[in-house]
Amino acid sequence: MGIETILFVCLGFGASLVSAVFGLGTALIVLSLGAYLLPVKESIALAAVLFAASTSTKTILFYQAIQWKQAMIMIIASIPFTYLGALAFGYLPAELLRKLLGVMILLYLAVSLLGLMVRHEPKSATLFCGSAAYGFISGVLGSGNIVKALVLRGFNYPKEAFVGMMAVTSVLANFVKIAVFYKAGTLHAGQIEVMLLLITAAIFAALIGRFYLKRLSTQRFNFGLNVVLGLSAIGLLF
Repeated sequence: MGIETILFVCLGFGASLVSAVFGLGTALIVLSLGAYLLPVKESIALAAVLFAASTSTKTILFYQAIQWKQAMIMIIASIPFTYLGALAFGYLPAELLRKLLGVMILLYLAVSLLGLMVRHEPKSATLFCGSAAYGFISGVLGSGNIVKALVLRGFNYPKEAFVGMMAVTSVLANFVKIAVFYKAGTLHAGQIEVMLLLITAAIFAALIGRFYLKRLSTQRFNFGLNVVLGLSAIGLLF
């Protein structure tokens, strides 16, 4: 195992810790910085393993805070579109993937910082359309959490519910991506050691992150979330 791979695992731990506290950040950080350590498509495929472990663990940890009826609508809507996006993944240039994700982050920050975030009721149609967009973008770019964050923050969930909903609605989508990447050969048995390390890192990061989230005020939670997004955008675009 090379130094680049070890650094990638360390990056995965740090990103998973950020995500456990703020609800997202694993994909944004790993996909923006991981490409400097490993080939872009390999880093995206390995990141899917990290995401699956991270979201599964957070689903268990925040089980009671999750709004399950709304979560199920989002899961059902996102799965087929995630599959379609993952199929399109191999036909798009890697650099374009990074730039598109960076633009998504900046759009989210603009909406949030300018006070244009619209609060609305979690209606089924809104959940379905937002989840379909999230699923497809997630399959194509490796993460569509920006779209999902826009939808969920519009519902004004408490911070624990936000983190739990972000996690549970990604679990199946991440396993779909793993299956597609394995079938395409981007993930293979020779990577089992690094995959096990990524899974272990994700679990420990989630446990530590929950400890800090409970002690974090809502104001600091929102501020930290914007910082995570801003740093990720810089890494992707420059």
